[in-house]
Amino acid sequence: MLLLDITTFDPENTMELFKRWEHVEKTYSQDGLKVINQWFDAGGGRVVTLFDVETVKDYLAYNLPFTDLCQIDVFPVIEAEDFKKFAVKQMQKLNNSDSQL
Repeated sequence: MLLLDITTFDPENTMELFKRWEHVEKTYSQDGLKVINQWFDAGGGRVVTLFDVETVKDYLAYNLPFTDLCQIDVFPVIEAEDFKKFAVKQMQKLNNSDSQL
């Protein structure tokens, strides 16, 4: 499952966040969680991360050490091409059920 994570933090917490991040990267078993990519807001105070996780529990275990220093907004996402295929199939189902009425 893909999760898009937007982490917002006070710039005064930057050093503490980086220390924890380094510690988590070294000590956390990342079975069930993969960072696909990560972007830092050029203006500071925000990081956007795309995760591929097996379960939400894997994501929670990874992010728990940061929750006191920042606000984390997370959204399940789907790739655009996968969504298009899904939407076409759903529209076909709807059209078929309408024609049977």
